[in-house]
Amino acid sequence: MQTMKQNSTKRPLNRKTGELLVDEGLVHRDDVNRVLAIQKKNKASLSRNKSRLFGMILCDLNLITPIDNYCVLKNHGKIMSIQDFLIQKKIASPSAIEKVQAKSIELDIPFMSLLLEEGILAKTRLQQIVFDLFHIPFRSISDIVFDEKTKISLSFIIKQKQAQEHKIIPLALKENTFLCGITDPDNLIFIRALNQEFPQYRFKTLFIPFSGFIWFYKVLYEEAWASEKGLKKSVDLSLLLKFFITISDPLEEKNIILSLYKRYELVRSLISLPAQGDRADMFQTFIEEKYEKIRQEYQCSSIEFSLKNKKNQLRIMAFPKRQAE
Repeated sequence: MQTMKQNSTKRPLNRKTGELLVDEGLVHRDDVNRVLAIQKKNKASLSRNKSRLFGMILCDLNLITPIDNYCVLKNHGKIMSIQDFLIQKKIASPSAIEKVQAKSIELDIPFMSLLLEEGILAKTRLQQIVFDLFHIPFRSISDIVFDEKTKISLSFIIKQKQAQEHKIIPLALKENTFLCGITDPDNLIFIRALNQEFPQYRFKTLFIPFSGFIWFYKVLYEEAWASEKGLKKSVDLSLLLKFFITISDPLEEKNIILSLYKRYELVRSLISLPAQGDRADMFQTFIEEKYEKIRQEYQCSSIEFSLKNKKNQLRIMAFPKRQAE
C-alpha cells in the first residue's frame, strides 16, 4: 500500500473544548484561561481532580450547564462516552461492552441500566463515572410524589409520546426550575431543544434507572410503557446511524475516528455481517486516505464521515465541509 504523502499545507489542529465553547458564545476567553490555570494547579498537586475534564470544571464554576457542554461536544464528536471510558480505564473489555450495547439496542433498554443489570458495574461506581463525565448525578427517585395538579403541569411540558420515545420523565417543577429524569446521555440533546421551546424554565437533569422510568411513566401518564419489553423487537438501526464525526486532521483525531469505527463494527454485528477481527488500524488508514483525497479535490479543511446501511451493505459516507468565514 502506498504511504500517504504529507502535504505542506498547514492543517487546522484538533480544536480544544474551550475554543468550541467560546465560539458558541457560552464562555469568554478569560474563562478558558481560568480553567487552564485550575488544571495546571491540579496537575502539579496530588489532587484527585487533576484529571478533571475541561467542561466539568466549567460546570463546577457554574459558567456553563452540563446540558450545553454535552450538546456542543457531541456536535463536534468530542464526547467521552461511558463505553469509551470503561474500555480506556480497563474497567470492562471491548467485547463485554459490545455485548451489552448490542443487547441494549435489541431490547430497547438504556445501555447505562444494562451495565447494572449485567453486573458490569456496581451502582456506586456508575454514579461516580457519570458524574465525572457529565456532571449529572445518578440516583433513584422513589421519594418523588405526584399530585393531580403536578401531573398536569409536567405532562404538558413533556408529552407522553416524547417521554415514551426518549425514555425521559418529568419529575418536578419548582418555581422556574424543571427537573427531568433521563436514562441516557443523548437525552440531553432533546432536553436542550426543550429548553429552547420553553425558555422560561431552567432545565436540570438526573440520571435514573430504567426501572424508575417505567414506574413513574405509568404513575404520571396513567398507562404502562407501551413497548412490552418481555418480547424482543427487531433492531432499529436508525439511532445508531444518526452519528457522524467531523475530521480536520486524522492524525491528531484518532480517538474520534475510533468512535466511528466502534459504531461501524456494532452496526455490522447487528445486521449479521461476519466478524472480521480488530480492524481499527485499517479503518484509521482508510479514513486518512479518504480525507486526503477529498481535501485536495474540494480544497476544504474539514470532512464529515457517517455510516449508511443500504440493503445490509454498510457504507462509510464522506462529505466536504468548508469552514465558515
